Amino acid sequence: MSTLVTAELFARPGCGDDVAQLLLDILGESLQHEGCEEIRILRDQNDADHVTGLTQWTQAHNYTDYLAWRTAHGFTATFEAMLTRPLVLHYYDEIYQGQGIAAP
Repeated sequence: MSTLVTAELFARPGCGDDVAQLLLDILGESLQHEGCEEIRILRDQNDADHVTGLTQWTQAHNYTDYLAWRTAHGFTATFEAMLTRPLVLHYYDEIYQGQGIAAP
């Protein structure tokens, strides 16, 4: 069963665009990391400085390995300098997924 991971980033005021752009800049490498199945970058409609990565991995350890790799290459420190608080991570098992009437 896949693992869904949310990584919430709370940018310093006015830095939401910079955080989102950095996530987009590293997206290609991230998608190529072992176990990565899908990545979505989301922005809070009510707070442009709150950006979230919604990712899907074959196993939870694939994300922790990925995060360790990013940390070793300095990206975690780059992000932390732009944030008001530490990265907030949550790991989920999917219980159900379905499409509503308005789905394309």
